[in-house]
Amino acid sequence: MTSSLPFRLPTAALLVLALVLGGCDSFVDKSPISNPSRATFYETQEDFETALAGAYDALQKEGTFSNNYWVLFEMRGDNTDQGPDQTGLAQRIALLNQFEETTTNELVQQSWIDTYDGIERCNIILDQVENLPDGNFKDQVRGEALFLRSLYYYHAAVAWGSITLKTESTVGPDQAAQSNSQTDGPGPVYEQISGDLETAQGLLPSSYDGGSAYKATSGAANALLGKVYLTMGRQGDAETALQRVIDSGEYQLVDSYENLWGPENENNAESIFEVQYTPTGGEGSPFTNTFAPAAAAVPGGVGEGLAENRPTVPMKEAYLDVDGPRFQASMDTSYIDSDGSTEPARFIRKYESEPFANFEAENNWIVLRYADVLLMMAEAVGPSPRAWDLIDQVRDRSLPDPQFDVDRSGDFHEQLLRERQVELAFENHRWPDLKRFEQYIDGVAFEEVSDELGGLTQSNFNLLYPIPQREVDVAGLDQNDGYGGGGG
Repeated sequence: MTSSLPFRLPTAALLVLALVLGGCDSFVDKSPISNPSRATFYETQEDFETALAGAYDALQKEGTFSNNYWVLFEMRGDNTDQGPDQTGLAQRIALLNQFEETTTNELVQQSWIDTYDGIERCNIILDQVENLPDGNFKDQVRGEALFLRSLYYYHAAVAWGSITLKTESTVGPDQAAQSNSQTDGPGPVYEQISGDLETAQGLLPSSYDGGSAYKATSGAANALLGKVYLTMGRQGDAETALQRVIDSGEYQLVDSYENLWGPENENNAESIFEVQYTPTGGEGSPFTNTFAPAAAAVPGGVGEGLAENRPTVPMKEAYLDVDGPRFQASMDTSYIDSDGSTEPARFIRKYESEPFANFEAENNWIVLRYADVLLMMAEAVGPSPRAWDLIDQVRDRSLPDPQFDVDRSGDFHEQLLRERQVELAFENHRWPDLKRFEQYIDGVAFEEVSDELGGLTQSNFNLLYPIPQREVDVAGLDQNDGYGGGGG
């Protein structure tokens, strides 16, 4: 079922957010704002729906899912690299892939700005939700805002570790001071997220009717909660949260892996939460153009692709069957040029969608889906017949031939991580997975991509990105270990 509603921010909300999120050198170091319009804006159900649209809309920003999150959370790992173009802004992307970024890297800075923009939008809603009368709608609004804030904070904690943890909007001196309070590592952030998601999963409905399929559900809250608990090393709590998703009966693996992708398959039975796009009014998705080969004309569009987020050779070799549906739907190694010739090029296919204009396609970005839940459940319960069965359940959808069954005599965590790699390829899970499994520093994944790129050096500090320099200079935040100043 497709959703006709994008995360489109109405003009009224834009005016309010412009006042609330006024310009400042440091994004989290906000001056207290006297904003009489806020007290009168948040009164009706429509007002809160408008504000929620703004909180969802921040998921589409350049610094979040539309561009930078795939750089920070997919390309940082061994699945993809920058591709052949390494000039201009592309060079800034390549530096992140090669562990050579500095504290002034534009992509890191923009991700910080846009992630905290989303957090502030959620905080405003949570501050004002008490204006609503008690009831299901109030619960739903609070649950949606808690889920979205948790999603933003999860990405911030994975990316930077020690961050500013804001749970109130910046409207007075106390909140301004809170903006400068930096956590000691990611632990307090995960504690806040897990508590918020436990609350959210009890407030949110299990599903929605009609055009509200884009909204966060209790299943989305529990799926993200399971991921957070695994990151915290709390496997038992993760199992409880993930079992709630399974027991809900709301989700199932779609019959064919190919049927997960494309505008015609948006918000399907396997999808738990998606970033929504629609090809009008600047609300389209850029992925078709961004990931297509540089010399290939994009079907239905004008011009050529950017060839970014290119699958690596080790990624291709991770697939057990290059003729199988997972490989065929996920990536390719050649394309047909305009003159009819076949040209070699590795590129992502999951996000192909006929664009109505350049960087204005219709396809969504799946953030959470049921296959991820099943594999996280296998991780939570650990080596056991049940866990092996869960891995086989996911694999059998694409590789039903018994010759591809999981080798249960092999290393459990190695096989689980490899299954996650090929099942969830190019969905922004790889870097968090490698960190959670402690398989990147001095590991096979790093060695393979290092060999392909001609030799890389990496240290433990590379597990985190640098805090943007302006946050250090203006807000007084402590820089992550290992990073000096510089301009890259």
